[in-house]
Amino acid sequence: MRIWISLARTLLLTSCGSAPQFTKYIPETLASNKENSNSATQPPSPEQPSPKHIPEHLLVFPASSFASPVGEKEYVTEKRDRSDEWYNALDFGESRHLGEDWNKNSGGDTDCGEPVYAAAAGEIVLAEDAGPGWGNVVIIEHTAPNGTKLRTLYGHLTTIDRNEGTVARREKIGTIGNANGRYKCHLHFELRSADSPLWSEPGPGYSDSREGSLDPSEFIRKTRR
Repeated sequence: MRIWISLARTLLLTSCGSAPQFTKYIPETLASNKENSNSATQPPSPEQPSPKHIPEHLLVFPASSFASPVGEKEYVTEKRDRSDEWYNALDFGESRHLGEDWNKNSGGDTDCGEPVYAAAAGEIVLAEDAGPGWGNVVIIEHTAPNGTKLRTLYGHLTTIDRNEGTVARREKIGTIGNANGRYKCHLHFELRSADSPLWSEPGPGYSDSREGSLDPSEFIRKTRR
C-alpha cells in the first residue's frame, strides 16, 4: 500500500511540474502604503510648532494683563486638583482641538450657569448665537501698547451679558452653557493672533492646522511674569 502511495505522489509531481507555491495575501491598501513609504519621491509631512510654543513677538502685553476666564480666582490650574474648582478637560492641540474646554472638578453639568469672564481688557467684536455646534459665542479683541492684537473666544454660553463695547479684565461677559443641549456644560476658550484665518468668525473648533491659534493657558502663564 505504501508503495502505491509513493508512486502516486511521484506521478502527480511529474505531471504538474512542481508543488504549488503559496503567496501571503496582503490587502491592497497596505501594499500601496508600503510601496509609497519606500518611495523617495514622497514629500515630507509639514511639521507644526509645538502646541505650547508662543511666538516672542506676541509677548508684548503688560504683565498680568491676562487672567483665567473661569473661577473665583484670577488664575486656575489646568489640572483637576484641589487648588481650585476647575480643570482643562480637553487641551489645546489635543485631538486637533483649537482651544481649551473648561469644566468644574465636580463634573457633569455642575458648571452650567457659572460666570464667564473676559480674560483681558478689550473690545467685543462678536456676540451672537453661532449655530448648533456653538450656541452663544463672544469674541473680544485685545490690543497691546505697541498695537499687537489678539482675540479671545468664549463658546457654548447659556447667556451673553455683554454684547458690545469695551470690557475690563475679568468682567463677567456671560455664563457657561451646553450649546443648546448639544454637549455637557463647559466653556470652549480660544486665543488667536492676527494671522489666524479664523480671526473674525467662530471657526470649526477643531482643525489639522493651528495657524494663528495659541495655547491660552501657556500664553496667560507667560504673561504673568
